[in-house]
Amino acid sequence: MHEQNALWIPSNNYFRGRSGHTPTWIIIHGTAGFTSTEEVGYYFQQADVATHYIIGQDGTLVCCVDEDDGAWGNGGVTKGHDPWWSRTLNPNLLTISIEHVKPSRDNSDELTAIQKQASFTLIQHICARYNISGRRADAQGGITGHYSMDPVHRSFCPGPYPWDELFTFLNS
Repeated sequence: MHEQNALWIPSNNYFRGRSGHTPTWIIIHGTAGFTSTEEVGYYFQQADVATHYIIGQDGTLVCCVDEDDGAWGNGGVTKGHDPWWSRTLNPNLLTISIEHVKPSRDNSDELTAIQKQASFTLIQHICARYNISGRRADAQGGITGHYSMDPVHRSFCPGPYPWDELFTFLNS
């Protein structure tokens, strides 16, 4: 299953079937480079990494991994992670990951207006499909950035993201 209006650029970098787990968290990422969704999608076909979705600065939505599978997007859990992540259970089995194209290597780019709207709408649909709470993540689920599980290597991921606007949108 994936968002109907998404362009499909499949990646083989996923865990088939999530080992019986259901998505409980949505993880927001920034690409830290690249200029288009297609460029990132084709990169995900070559590298040992992928997320479920990529949202371009022009609002283009690409799906690389079906939601029924766990994408190789989050890497490992590092020291200082939020307390609900476990080093013994692969977080990719419990999450849906969304990349946002950010050309700056430090993820310092703000989302464009159309990118923000596409992100909010996608997140709203995913929350509805999996009954994920439209709030900041905690042990029961929710939405957070990649920094939540990997503050050592991904403290800058996703970079600026309009969290308060997202939660207002989801809960209005």
